[in-house]
Amino acid sequence: MAKKEKKDGTKETITLMRWLISQIDGEAYRRGTLSGERHPMVDQKLIRLLGGQKNLLSQARELERDIVLGQSGKIRFEWRDMNMDIKKIHYSIDIMPELCRREGMEDPRCRQLRYISQMKKWKEKAEGTWLAGYYAEEICKLERGLCSLAFQKDMEDEKLYQCLDEMIHLQEPVEKRIFSARVFRNVKIPEERLTPSKIFEQKYESKVITILRHSPEYADGMSDDELLKAHGILSYTQTLEWKGPLIYLLDGTVVIDASLNRYGTILGTQTLEHAMPKSLAGVKKIIVIENKANYEKMQYQKDVLYIFCHGFFSPKEVRFLKTLKDVADAGTEYWHWGDLDYGGIRIYQFNKENVFPELRPYKMSKEDYIQAMELGAGVEIDAGKKERLAAMDAGELEELKKCILEFGQEIEQELLV
Repeated sequence: MAKKEKKDGTKETITLMRWLISQIDGEAYRRGTLSGERHPMVDQKLIRLLGGQKNLLSQARELERDIVLGQSGKIRFEWRDMNMDIKKIHYSIDIMPELCRREGMEDPRCRQLRYISQMKKWKEKAEGTWLAGYYAEEICKLERGLCSLAFQKDMEDEKLYQCLDEMIHLQEPVEKRIFSARVFRNVKIPEERLTPSKIFEQKYESKVITILRHSPEYADGMSDDELLKAHGILSYTQTLEWKGPLIYLLDGTVVIDASLNRYGTILGTQTLEHAMPKSLAGVKKIIVIENKANYEKMQYQKDVLYIFCHGFFSPKEVRFLKTLKDVADAGTEYWHWGDLDYGGIRIYQFNKENVFPELRPYKMSKEDYIQAMELGAGVEIDAGKKERLAAMDAGELEELKKCILEFGQEIEQELLV
């Protein structure tokens, strides 16, 4: 038997049976459509892999004498040079289950069927959510015989899917570490010094985020924290912040007049859940501002409502903000002041689509971009983002998009404060 060095430096035993398994295993076998016989030539590569001619011959003779495999005719060797060399190996595909049994391995076809069964169970638990559609796509891949090593690793660890199941059944947003503690309540990883509250962040978050990019809540340009927040997992306390004469109701009865708080009002997660706008009387403009520094510089005005936009609004913020138009005066103007970059365009589009349909860009024109460039505020755009920007439909901000592509520079509001 030969020893093959693996990536981690350890040696893996390679037998003739294991080599035959590797030749049979593939998409066709895993989907159950591979049959008949195969007739590979014996070459120097195989001889070296098995540790030399002597090892190959001894294992071949042993298989040839085997009652189940050799004497049944399911595997045959084409000998030459007085039985001191082998030209070809002839084997039937249906020897695979027996080979796997002897090597102590799960038959790849059986494993594939097991994964399909597991995935169908997760899909059933996710019915009525976007995740069921994702699982359906994964089941289709499995039925076609696809199964990467990374996917196998995920399928053998049900905790990843428990994270997703817990997430889609959240009744309200929850902080990341509380979420982790719920899923991994009785799990500890001493060797990594991970307690239940830290396991999600350290071992599963990146995989979950990859899957969340298949969800309808994902918008191109979202940060990982924003994507998690859109699904109810908070990296920090969820807040909504504004300056202006907004009056809102708390629990439908308590009237709160934010005009008394001239320097800004912040609603935390619980308050935001129980609050609802009541009046915006006298307000002529609502301006959404992406940059914190610029927002802070805005002075209170009786006819303007300034809203701080810290990226993509969360579902609870969207719910609250969408109802502003129900209490705003007719003719109220809606403006968005964002970064002159790919992210700024995406956030503007998100807010226009999900919050204020009447939204218009503020200080985001071609002229504003050129003026900022003259002030030396440009930062080189990376190649990947430039490619995504070129492919996007920028709508009202098409002129800004063309400027960014032409100059190869983006502009963040912080550079203009």
